[in-house]
Amino acid sequence: MTTFHFRALACLAACFGASTLLAQTQTVGTFLNAPESFNGYTLLDPMGSTSTYVINNCGELINTWASEYPSGGACYLLEDGSLVRGCRVNGAFTGGGVGGRLERRSWEGDLLWELDWADDNQHHHHDFAWMPNGNVLVLAWELRTADEAAAAGRVNPQTMWPESITEIEPTMPAGGNVVWEWHAWDHLVQDTDPTLDAYGTPSDSPHRIDVNYANVGGGGGPGGANSGDWMHANAVNYHPGLDQIAISSRRFNEMWVIDHNTTSEQAAGPAGDLLYRFGNPEAYGNGTADDRLFYGQHDVQWIPEGHPQAGQFVIYNNGDDRPGCMCSTVDTWTPPLQADGTYALSGDGTFGPQGWDWSYPEEPNVTFFSPNISGVQPQPNGNYLVCEGAGGRLFEVTQSGETVWEYINPEGNFGVSPQGTDPQQNSVFRAYRYGPDFPGFDGKDLTPGEPLEGPSEFSCNLFPADGDTASTNGAFPSEMPILMAYPNPANDVITLSANLAGMWTIRNVLGQTLAQCHVSPSAPFAVSTSGWPEGMYFASLNMPYTRGSFLRLSIAH
Repeated sequence: MTTFHFRALACLAACFGASTLLAQTQTVGTFLNAPESFNGYTLLDPMGSTSTYVINNCGELINTWASEYPSGGACYLLEDGSLVRGCRVNGAFTGGGVGGRLERRSWEGDLLWELDWADDNQHHHHDFAWMPNGNVLVLAWELRTADEAAAAGRVNPQTMWPESITEIEPTMPAGGNVVWEWHAWDHLVQDTDPTLDAYGTPSDSPHRIDVNYANVGGGGGPGGANSGDWMHANAVNYHPGLDQIAISSRRFNEMWVIDHNTTSEQAAGPAGDLLYRFGNPEAYGNGTADDRLFYGQHDVQWIPEGHPQAGQFVIYNNGDDRPGCMCSTVDTWTPPLQADGTYALSGDGTFGPQGWDWSYPEEPNVTFFSPNISGVQPQPNGNYLVCEGAGGRLFEVTQSGETVWEYINPEGNFGVSPQGTDPQQNSVFRAYRYGPDFPGFDGKDLTPGEPLEGPSEFSCNLFPADGDTASTNGAFPSEMPILMAYPNPANDVITLSANLAGMWTIRNVLGQTLAQCHVSPSAPFAVSTSGWPEGMYFASLNMPYTRGSFLRLSIAH
């Protein structure tokens, strides 16, 4: 133990004192781009930044947009090449994922349209969905007072901010017309007071929302820890063929489907009840904690036509409180959709299925974890683009679970980190990739510039499909790293080892670098952890074009 300790101190002194060595080590940008990746252009909107980027698979800049506002959640490209982006603004509610404003900007960056959706009674957050008819579905919190909560049968009532979805027809250059709306508050059930509305048994009312399920804490809104963020939805996705809307509720650990083929008046009644729900049957009284499948999930969506798993749902299952493992997974499943657009209940009163069609990884493990944000996008070639949001890591996996593209966002709350330095607070809410045949790229200059992090000595290959015009250069090694950490959990010393040379970096959950050293292949890197607080840490081995180069560490004194 003592020998390892002094070796680590000597290594750290040498590494921190050798800036030229750090400059030769890759820390950000594209680490891997294999031929099996889907060649396209990735939309990158770092949280805390006022800039949004399109990069190619080598991380080279294709286009940049600037706003006065930092990121407010999701953003998307439209088929005319314009960008629609959520922006963060102040309002009555300031919980996690707050937005409040939408902006549409041309490819050249001109502001085409703006919508402010934040006042004393409502506040857009996290996500929105641009519809084929040109309208937009806005996900928002809406205020319900303690008196309203009491009248709805809430035990120990207080201020609550449940979810609403509003369809808006944009009017240029600002605002829009409300053409449809849905409110979760219209679809409650309560079993506490038979004299109040919506009285019933939640287990007998699986299409309605139990007003007494889940707490109302979280976020930094009114009331601090009791902010009223009851449902904390973080995704809204529209299926035009079914005319249905999918919603992810983190606090309920469920996804919901509602019918859009209604009027606003119909949506306020039984026709607006939940068509389908999945992830946590305990939320409607037909299960226990052992039946739960979602753990703080994000980014639910239907898998589109053209993908091998089209028609299934896919979700980023964060795993923040997953039993036995603080680990994330990407999960897909086939819903029990019937011919009439409804969803079948199982004999036990729950919505199936009982398990997944596909998961990445096959078994959860500590090398893949983001406690919040994050997302996943199916790719036309059958792969999945994954945003491991908290650490700003984007990667693409095949159906067999092989990583074929990997990228570390270089921009954090303190600006862009050049190659060789570590980005701080470089979280990414989500990322989306668009193929070369995306209509929004027609007639646009897609000539690549330098990487976002600036000039780099590290090379990268592009692998265009037939008909693509992307150029290629460079190469990457075929051997991939095997990382080890022992003991893990650690007490006073933890030792890291890998089969390849590279720069080991250990960070805490705030992204702060605690230890760093460049090592040769199979050389152990031992670090004294006796003074570190108990908890979770992350170790990475950084080198050009590698995959699987992250480990989760645990300190338990």
